[in-house]
Amino acid sequence: MRRARVFAQRVGGRAGIAAAVLMLLGAGPAWSAGLLKPRGASDAAGVIIRSHHVDVVINNGFCRTEVDQVFGNSTDADFEAIYTLPLPKKSSLSEVSLWIDGREVIGEVVEKERARQIYEEQVAKGHDTALAEKNDFMAYEINVGRVPAGGETRVRAVYYQPLEIDLNVGRYVYPLAEGGVDDERIAFWAIDDRVAGPFRFRLLLKSVFPVRDVRVPGYEAAAQISRRAGEQAAAGTEYDVLIDRPQGGNLDRDIIFYYRLDDTVPARVELLPYRASGKEPGTVMVVVTPAASLKRIEEGTDWIFVLDVSGSMAGDKIATLADAVVQVLGKMSENDRFRIVTFNEHARELTSGYVAATPPNVNNWIARVRAVRAGGGTALYAGLAQGYRCLDADRTSGVILVTDAVCNVGPTQHGAFLKLLREYDVRLFTFVIGNSANQPLAERLACDSGGFAMNISDADDMVGRLLQAKAKVLHECMHDVKLTLRGASIEHLTPPRLGNLYMGQQVVVFGRYADAGEVEIDLSARISGERKRWSCSAALPQVDTDNPELERLWALSRIDDVMEQVREHGESEKWRRQVVDLGLEYSLVTDYTSMLVLREEVMEELGLDRRNAARVHRERTAQQARLTNPARNRRVDQGQNTFEDRSAPGVGTGPVGLLLAGLLAILGWRRRR
Repeated sequence: MRRARVFAQRVGGRAGIAAAVLMLLGAGPAWSAGLLKPRGASDAAGVIIRSHHVDVVINNGFCRTEVDQVFGNSTDADFEAIYTLPLPKKSSLSEVSLWIDGREVIGEVVEKERARQIYEEQVAKGHDTALAEKNDFMAYEINVGRVPAGGETRVRAVYYQPLEIDLNVGRYVYPLAEGGVDDERIAFWAIDDRVAGPFRFRLLLKSVFPVRDVRVPGYEAAAQISRRAGEQAAAGTEYDVLIDRPQGGNLDRDIIFYYRLDDTVPARVELLPYRASGKEPGTVMVVVTPAASLKRIEEGTDWIFVLDVSGSMAGDKIATLADAVVQVLGKMSENDRFRIVTFNEHARELTSGYVAATPPNVNNWIARVRAVRAGGGTALYAGLAQGYRCLDADRTSGVILVTDAVCNVGPTQHGAFLKLLREYDVRLFTFVIGNSANQPLAERLACDSGGFAMNISDADDMVGRLLQAKAKVLHECMHDVKLTLRGASIEHLTPPRLGNLYMGQQVVVFGRYADAGEVEIDLSARISGERKRWSCSAALPQVDTDNPELERLWALSRIDDVMEQVREHGESEKWRRQVVDLGLEYSLVTDYTSMLVLREEVMEELGLDRRNAARVHRERTAQQARLTNPARNRRVDQGQNTFEDRSAPGVGTGPVGLLLAGLLAILGWRRRR
């Protein structure tokens, strides 16, 4: 067995086949973030997570997460260890550091095959080294080549991601609960998610807009939440959240941070630029929170529930699925009808046709859904195909898919699913359960059908998340949304397609620009068949060095565009090369590139440019400046009011008035005393 697949293993050693057999017989259904260890390899027990510190900063439309860990080795032999972290949604792993001889060494990005080869060679020589790889859509894996006998090794990783705000509620997830979707890994590796020493999670929220309240569901007793001292009224709001466990704990439950913007926060356009100098191209991030007249859909609707009951949904995820369906069924009107389809290796319809959503019928089927149990493979294609059968052309229909979208029976390629969807004019709403789920597939299917995808964690405020979704489903949406930026030589806008926009959702687009100057921002969409348009103007600067991280976020979005083509049509050298070039240029861990940490002299011998070290230096300098200054208002539509819909104040995708008030009452928001 190659060492590439041996985690928490004695350097130079081998794991027995018997351990794999034992795992196949006794594997658990789900696991969490932590150290992977071959089952039955008792000599790996001495490698532990000695400390785990997380620092998160949310500021101006995106967030930065830093994970700093110390691995300890109590044995008399050097060990190799690998830490696995469920892949955060739309994240760019941009920084991996290893402390060598007491000094931080920042990793550089190398093509995946070459990085693995170099890493193996360094491990064989007993050298200090680390390697970060992306395991498809499921996880980041950070390989630590040598945890010295009787000693410890410190590793730090940093990733960035755009912020999600929905119905004026912001949501950040630090993923820890593994999804249990990788059968091969589950069949061989045990997970050690215990932190032997201190665990600390700290989050700083800097918002230029007023924040009414914050929550950390499930951690109410442990989380210390406070406004930062010395805040100024003009600086918006700053919150500090701390979860501090000196005696450690388990990394098996997501940490979710919600924050609620004040109800008076307006519809708006925010523009964040970065340009190091007038001689270099600039990068821009545009965030549009429009307000539009979106009427409630009053006529009866047919809902088809397609439920994943495969083995990867076992444990907390099947309970989450049941809760999701129960909440939606309980909120239906008597004019609605529903069908329920389940699938594992095969698909079958539980309801034998449409059922009227009367209270007795709903109560009956709520009990049946709660009794569903998980097991077997995942024939996602068969489940969807069964759900699309017997649609009533005379009624409005919607398909609700509740799954982790990890299919292993029947068609599995994106192209096959997209072909199926194109045969029907029905919106698909995907509720993606748990971490390590196939987000790319779920989001592509939802977008192409005109629906939306919503990620749900086991640690979420389930009722609140489903009410957010219900508010969207039961109101009109903005169809065929287009965002156009004209002027300043704007190019390479990403994502290229926006699809539909539902109540409470924002538009986030990245682009590049060659010239400073005025830019026109136009948003258009069809509402009830009528094309509507909103616009405003803004200025792109000659130089603005506040947010260098935007370059990585733009590159990551471009990579996602290319990977969509790969998943739909299959791999090609052209697309692989595009991903590799973007990964190398902007120092990102991708499907085809990895981040490698070596001794400085080894990097020099191998001719590895210190491109990422220079980029990290720029980013850390900017981050320090932002931390010491108030949040900067990046709104560009003040005084223009062109993205406000005055005809329907309080109902729309911006401030949502009474609707938001009702939602928050159910969510149970309340000020901390």
